Amino acid sequence: MIDPMAGVGAGGANAAYTRSAFETTRSAAESKRFEAALREAQQKAEAAKPAGAAANGMSLDEQKRLRDACEGFEAMFLSMMYKEMRKTVPKNELFGDDNAEEIWHSMLDTALMENAAKAGGVGLADMMYQQLSQPVLSPEAVKNMVHKK
Repeated sequence: MIDPMAGVGAGGANAAYTRSAFETTRSAAESKRFEAALREAQQKAEAAKPAGAAANGMSLDEQKRLRDACEGFEAMFLSMMYKEMRKTVPKNELFGDDNAEEIWHSMLDTALMENAAKAGGVGLADMMYQQLSQPVLSPEAVKNMVHKK
């Protein structure tokens, strides 16, 4: 005869504990397999990088050129923004409207924003550099990493 109370009490708690232990063990095993696969993929990615390249796959000269380009973009962006902000400020009518003064203000704005960008600016150059300097692998390297076992 079937005992309807077999799953209740100490027997039920023991079964729940056994199930929980099984889930924990299975989860740990899956975690170890994932770590091993991740480690293998990282090793393959390292092997796919050209010799003498920096951690992101770029030479030091390329990194410097990218940094300069990012700072130049930030300086240009800040300069344009600053010029637009200057247009909202009322002009000084004491000495009249002078073309030379407008040119001087334009050059001053450009120089100020170039210095601001080199000094750290608003962080736009840093964010662009981090994004653009991420390692990029060739399609062949990715194909070898994925299909090679």
